[in-house]
Amino acid sequence: TFAEAYDKLAEGTDEILAIILSSKLSATYEVALQSIGLMKRQCRVEVIDSQWAVMAQGFIVMKAARAAQAGVSLDEAIDVTQKTIPCVDMRAAFDTLEYLKRGGRIGKAQALMGSMLRVNPLITLKDGVLEPAGRTRSRAKAIDYLYDFAVSYSHIEEIAVEDAACPDDAELLVERLGSKFPKERIYRSKTTPVIGTHTGPGLLLVAILGDRD
Repeated sequence: TFAEAYDKLAEGTDEILAIILSSKLSATYEVALQSIGLMKRQCRVEVIDSQWAVMAQGFIVMKAARAAQAGVSLDEAIDVTQKTIPCVDMRAAFDTLEYLKRGGRIGKAQALMGSMLRVNPLITLKDGVLEPAGRTRSRAKAIDYLYDFAVSYSHIEEIAVEDAACPDDAELLVERLGSKFPKERIYRSKTTPVIGTHTGPGLLLVAILGDRD
């Protein structure tokens, strides 16, 4: 549980920063907050809603962790986190929206439209909420879209390609992006089983920390 994790961490620190996936997607944020009151040890715990998920959230955590390792205070780490949140973005291509519908993340009408049109839906997050980013008529076009999204950035600090049971598509995208960015800078990750339950197989996404201007 969060309370147990906090207590374990509190054995070696008196300050904890928890950066949680979007509260609009999961009750995890509320549980993380409520768990502070269940702690047995005395420790300052701050919980932040990242408004993101998957590696978009991961880059926010990494930025805060590096700041903490550099010796900043908890308040300064919180400031770094809040300033990083608007600097990340992601686009995700799905084979189907059926799994998102089953999990209550989108409405039946949206899922039905995607299946009827036989398109590859494209999704992003806006203010922590799943939002449509477009649709393509083929998987190849979806990969083109993700590539174009990445190369639209003028400066990239971090970039990741993440997949759910479609490693060949992910590697193809990494190879293409390797012509624009050093491949060793491209994180390759797979969605967790919990995320995969809601997205289904075939999810392919690009997450970026950077600037477009």
